[in-house]
This record gives sequence, C-alpha cells and structure tokens, in this order.
Amino acid sequence: MKPQSIHRTLVRSLSVSLTLVIIAILLVTDIAVDTWVHGEFERAMENKTKLLTTLVSENQEGIEFDFAGEFMPEFEGEEDPEYFQLWHNSSVFERSHTLELFGNKAFANIGLKLGEKRVKEITLPDGRSGLILYYRFLPQVNSTHRAAFKSFLKESGTTQSSMLIAYAMSAEKLEFIAYLIDISFIVAALIVVLMVRILVTRAVRSGLQPLNELTENIKGMSLADKTTELISNQQVEELQPIQQSLNTFIRENRSLYQKEQRLASDIAHELKTPIAELVSMAEVAIRFPEDKKFLETFTPEVLNVGKRLQHVVSNILLLHRYSSDAFESTDVFDLTQVIQRLIESDQQRISYSGNENIPPLTSNLFAVETILGNLINNALVYSPANSLIFLSASQNIENTVCITITNICTEPLVEEDLKAMFDPLWQKDSARTSTSNFGLGLSIVKSFCAALDGSISVALDNGSISFTVSLPQQPTP
Repeated sequence: MKPQSIHRTLVRSLSVSLTLVIIAILLVTDIAVDTWVHGEFERAMENKTKLLTTLVSENQEGIEFDFAGEFMPEFEGEEDPEYFQLWHNSSVFERSHTLELFGNKAFANIGLKLGEKRVKEITLPDGRSGLILYYRFLPQVNSTHRAAFKSFLKESGTTQSSMLIAYAMSAEKLEFIAYLIDISFIVAALIVVLMVRILVTRAVRSGLQPLNELTENIKGMSLADKTTELISNQQVEELQPIQQSLNTFIRENRSLYQKEQRLASDIAHELKTPIAELVSMAEVAIRFPEDKKFLETFTPEVLNVGKRLQHVVSNILLLHRYSSDAFESTDVFDLTQVIQRLIESDQQRISYSGNENIPPLTSNLFAVETILGNLINNALVYSPANSLIFLSASQNIENTVCITITNICTEPLVEEDLKAMFDPLWQKDSARTSTSNFGLGLSIVKSFCAALDGSISVALDNGSISFTVSLPQQPTP
C-alpha cells in the first residue's frame, strides 16, 4: 500500500477547503450583486412609471395628460427608445410616440387592482428583449379643483375611475451587466483556485521544512557516535516535544548499544579463557601422550572447564530469555519456607528475621527462588568468611513484600559501582581473576524483578551493602 503523504494531504485538504469557502463567498456575492442590480433596474422603472403618472390629472371637465416629448426624448426617437401606454376604462388613453414607429402599436391590457404593479419580460416592438411594468393608479386632482371635483362626483353619483399605465424599456444593458458580473466572478473564482493552490503549496512546503530538516538529521545519525543529538536550526513549538523524545530515545538506545558492545566483548573475554585452557590442555595431551600424571588430571580439568562454560552460557541464556518477558505469577507459596530452604546450608552465617504475619505470596516460585538464591550467593561470596549476613522479610501497607539482604563488603565500593553492578558481566575486579563468578547474578536478579513487576535497590552504609527486593502481592488466580 502506498504510504500517505502529509504534504499532499495538507495541500489537497487546505486547497479544497479554502477554494470551497471562497467560491461560496463569491457565489453569494454574485447572487447578491445580481439581485441588487435587478432591484435597482426595477426601482428605476418604477420611479419612471410614477413620474409619468404625475403627468396625469383629472377634474370635472375630464382627464389631461401633460406630457412634453422634448423633455423625455426617450419616448420620441428611434435611438434606444422607451415606451409607455395609458388605459382608461379599458380603452387606450395615450401611448408614446415610439410605439407609432413600429408595427406593434399597443401593449396588451392586463387586469390589476388599484395600487398593484407587475413586471414582465417582453419582446419590445423594436425586437429587443425588455421588461414592462404595469401599474394601476388614480389620476391626481389639483388641490385647487379638489373640492369642486368631489362635489361633482357626489352630485353625479359616480366614483373616480382608475387608470392603467404600462412602461417598457430594453433590458439588454441589464443582461450585459449581469453577464459581465457572472463572467467576472467565474474568472475571479478560477484565479482564486489557482492562487490558493500555489499559496497553500508554498505555505505547506515552508511549514513542513523543519520536519524535513529533522528527517535529514535523523538519517545522518549513528548510535556509534557518542555525541550526536538532534539539533534543529528552526525552533518549532510542535516539533520540540518530538525532538526531545527522539533525543531521549537516542540516548537510551546508544546506552543499550554500548552495553551490548561491552556485553559482547565481555562474553568473548569470559569464553576466551576456558576455551584457551581447553585448547592448551588438548595440545599438551597430544604432545605428551605417555605422561600418565597429566592424563590423570586431564579429564577432571576438562570437566571443570566445561562446567564453567556451561554455567556462563546458561546464565546468559537465562538473562536474555526473561529480559523482555513477564512471568506468569500463578504460584502460591510461603515465602518464609522458601527462604529457610535456601539458607539451610549456611545458617551459621545468615541471620534471618521474618515477619510471621506475611501471608502466602502469589508470584512465580522459580523467579523468586532464582532472585533470592543469587542475592544470597552474592552476599556469601563478597563478604568476609566469618562475617554475618542479615536477611529480613516484611510486608508493607501497600501489600508489597520487601526482602533485604545486608553484608559487609570485602572490597570498598563507591556510588559509581552501585550504578554498574547490575550490568551483565560487570565485575569490580577489572582483571577478572575469578574463575567461578562472572558478573551475571545481579543482572539476572534485576531482570527477574522487572519480569515480576517488582524492583530492586542497593545502598551503601559504613562498609556494608544492602539489596532490597520489592515484590507485589499478585491477586490469587
């Protein structure tokens, strides 16, 4: 499956989102402008129509239309003509001169209520498309004749008759303006889409530049370089937590890498000596086959060296097998009985004080025995021959079992030694003169404690060293 691209996804999503928003704004604006233009056009027609109605007056003698073509040439000539027509009592009362210029000399009469107006699309007599506005009104009565006209209507028992006016003009300019506005908005939308695409692409590329720089820095890093860390020339707030996390990850992995290198070197060193002894003894046996005294000790020595090799390899396999896996804590056992069984052969040197109220421990019996056995063996080996070793066990209020082993150190230790003594194959004696201890016991203890969700700590006090193991009381299965 093709991997997703943050750059392409951002460019696509931002471009589409911004384009849709801007096009929506342009569309709404286009509709609003079109509506406004049409509204203004109709308002102009209405004003012109009402202006014509003001030229119509009525008195008791009849209706007059005071129109002068020289003041309104649009109703007289052939250049961009406009049209009007008046009806009174369904009969044509007056029409513009422009209607006389073409074959169609009259507009259609429609029925309207008084004060009602209606706008329709028509084809003008000159063939152009246009709009016609119908409006029904009452002719105005001059204020000087108003009283007499009312008396006349009252005496005659009639009411003032309404009139209908039709005013028409070309809408081609309106349509041209509307088309021009639409085309302008379409061109603007296309330009906006193009500009949004270009600007978004540049903005995203610029915004992702620190991430690209971080990627290039990661590519050029090596765990073998002891000083390399991720350093960005651009301080980006969102990338700083990632950069700090990566630097922490790099430091931890560099430390593991260096430990693995040291472990490989130490394993090679530990195996080199017994292998060299085996090779040396085999060469002597081949060279002096008749030496009975040597042959008598040859087999036990080979067996001893083989057991040393087996011990080293077994502990290394044990360490790596449980370095990342958790134990199944399903065994229920009495911790005091386990401790007493482990110290049975060394009761003269080990003083045990345990809390009798410790309930049965639910954990992994094999792991607990291995932890305690290695710690007890470590205390016996690295303490003076006749010194006492103090071992205690208790349970705190957090339902955690704590086991402490304290012994006097045969060699002085410092705080730096405490940090390193849980490393595989670490020995205080840098010359590695010991043939029975290989620095794996405490590493196994720490690994097993972690696999049981427990912990181990170490402290120095006036030449004595204390190891404290904390094991959680697991729920009973």
